[in-house]
Amino acid sequence: MTDKRTSPTATVAKEAIVIKDILLIVENSAHANPIIRAAVTMAERLAATLTIEVLTASPLLIPALAPLTTMYVPDWAMAEDEAARINTISASVAGSPAVLRVLGLRDDVFDLARRAGRAGPLVDLIVMGSDADWETRWLRRRASETVVMGAGTPLLILPGATALPPVHNAVLGWKDCPEARRAVHDLVAMTEPGAKVSVVTVGVEEGDEGSSVESVDEVVRHLVRHGLRAERKAVTDAALSDAEVLQAFALEDGADLLAIGAFGHTRLREVMLGGVTRSLLDTVRLPLLVSR
Repeated sequence: MTDKRTSPTATVAKEAIVIKDILLIVENSAHANPIIRAAVTMAERLAATLTIEVLTASPLLIPALAPLTTMYVPDWAMAEDEAARINTISASVAGSPAVLRVLGLRDDVFDLARRAGRAGPLVDLIVMGSDADWETRWLRRRASETVVMGAGTPLLILPGATALPPVHNAVLGWKDCPEARRAVHDLVAMTEPGAKVSVVTVGVEEGDEGSSVESVDEVVRHLVRHGLRAERKAVTDAALSDAEVLQAFALEDGADLLAIGAFGHTRLREVMLGGVTRSLLDTVRLPLLVSR
């Protein structure tokens, strides 16, 4: 007997996108201008409020060696620098019809990375750019990991400073863990009604002992109930890492967004050995939604 309440064909209309409050984190650098424009465009499309948090770090002798080369600067001097940057960004976005505000956060580069996105406003989504939008790449990596681990809010990475388009085609990298389940819920909030979602497992074939096929089917059922066109996919490529396989599949499929649950392994293993999350955060090739 088929239970119509759980049948994949028993769809319901997907609710409207509920992203209405966005936080963009940028570095105190001219590199941030492209990602600021992209975030403003996204806020205008979603009729959302955009808060821009500007990180002002103590000067570095050699940015590539951060955080080891921080110079001491009096707080009053950093405050003046911060105010100037806030004024510059505020002026650059003044013509937008979106509701915008610009805030500052200043400290040495190590503490900035620890605080980014954690002490700021409560929002639906945090946005950051790729390495190209940051002068101090160490700060960008540590800030993104801090957001993922401690903000309690999904992180969207936009590569190439391109605004996120309406999401009609998405890929969900699936491994049955609490982080991936959180990613399912966050992805639903980001997609357009009737969007296609490929639920992708890497290196798991149907029939494999201990495979997550049953959990994938449950994800597909859940997404279908939200009015999405979901399907499961199993991909593998021994020559590539899991992160590379996921991105390659998403790019070949023409996906608008790739979503993952962050740090499914223990934090120690991720730090010592790397992992899918860190690899994707470091080499973003299409919009990436990271949840935890």
